Amino acid sequence: MAKGTDEKIKGLVDDVLRDHLNIKRIISLLYDLDMEKRLLGAKALGEIARIEPEVIKKRWNRIFYAFDDTMSCWGAAEALGEIGRNLPEMRSRIILFLRKFEKDEVSCQGFIWAVTRIGQVDREKVKDIIPDLMGFLNSNDACMVGQAIWALGELRVQEALEKIRCFLEDERETWIYDNEMAKLAKICDIAEESIKKISS
Repeated sequence: MAKGTDEKIKGLVDDVLRDHLNIKRIISLLYDLDMEKRLLGAKALGEIARIEPEVIKKRWNRIFYAFDDTMSCWGAAEALGEIGRNLPEMRSRIILFLRKFEKDEVSCQGFIWAVTRIGQVDREKVKDIIPDLMGFLNSNDACMVGQAIWALGELRVQEALEKIRCFLEDERETWIYDNEMAKLAKICDIAEESIKKISS
């Protein structure tokens, strides 16, 4: 993640560690239209879960209900992914909850990113979701295709290799989340990177 973003996350986390009520400020970022701000909030919650898990556990019900309205809290899936990545004992529950976002038009891109972030540290927990990730390659939506290609590359899904090769000529541009930032990329470039990861 860029140095400036790292500093922003550290500032948000430090604010919460000084006063736990400041977690509301982080949650508010998840409602922002800007992908970068939503990702910033998600990463900050993940960092709090990593270094001060009791803060998240004590406020879990509030956080859970804040995320229950998927149409207004656009960054809910991303935040749950980061919390699940950093709180192993909550992963199963979080993955079950994330399934609510899979069919939601607003949140399904965040769903793909979230389960991938968990799968990077605990592949077993997301193995049943991998066929769904491959199914997103059939979408007409460029952002869904791009995010799914990224996810399958990150998870090194060998059986997706041939399907991903079909996108090497796809010049459509789309915004996707990678591990650390939201970025604009061509689908063909995302496909090339994913193929390298799967083949390495």
